[in-house]
Amino acid sequence: MSLASLPITAAIMQPTYLPYLGYFQLMAASDVFVFLDDVQFARRSWQSRNRILTAQGELMLTVPVKKHDRDTPIHAIRIDDGQPWREKHLAAMRHAYGKRPFFAEGFAFVAEQLAREPDGALADLTCGMAQAAAQKIGIQAEFVRASSLAATGARSEHLLAICHAVGATEYVSPTGSADYMEEDGVFAAAGFPVRFKACDLAAYAQGRPAFTPYMGFVDALMNVGWTGLKTLVAP
Repeated sequence: MSLASLPITAAIMQPTYLPYLGYFQLMAASDVFVFLDDVQFARRSWQSRNRILTAQGELMLTVPVKKHDRDTPIHAIRIDDGQPWREKHLAAMRHAYGKRPFFAEGFAFVAEQLAREPDGALADLTCGMAQAAAQKIGIQAEFVRASSLAATGARSEHLLAICHAVGATEYVSPTGSADYMEEDGVFAAAGFPVRFKACDLAAYAQGRPAFTPYMGFVDALMNVGWTGLKTLVAP
């Protein structure tokens, strides 16, 4: 079999700040992972915020962004460093995870990532951090930004156009997208294979009796380290 005939699985997700483990599981299940940064930015979404776990419960950490038009795409959103949000996020993580087993290596990684992109693009920060974490975990997917592809269409038509643009032969999607993709019917009409992947959010030690899922990946990183994170993410 030639390399040209090998199947290529694509996954497509919006850039996320401190993405949860399911995001990395989707990366691990793909050959090409596309950051969907050419769609409209949504305030109060995972695009610019995520949760960590403190002694008092869940805490939302948000990256402030500069004012922009309502229809501005994610890749054009700029970070607002007029307030010390980076220092606050690091302080919150130190307070929440300072006594966890892998705090040192986890905190060093996050601090290095948060030193990037001062007043820069939000997507450069979020995509860069996600890619750096994926490499630490050992994920081999190729990373592409949708804004570099000039793919047309909306909703499922846009996703299919992206799949064609990256040469994919199969699309892997979170199970949460099944209903709207079935409603659109675009992939079915094109005869393009789609596989829906459920996230396997296995529990790990968080230093408390009850496990709290869906935290930003730094929660697992501080608790189980890169080696443990790789085990949690492996497909």
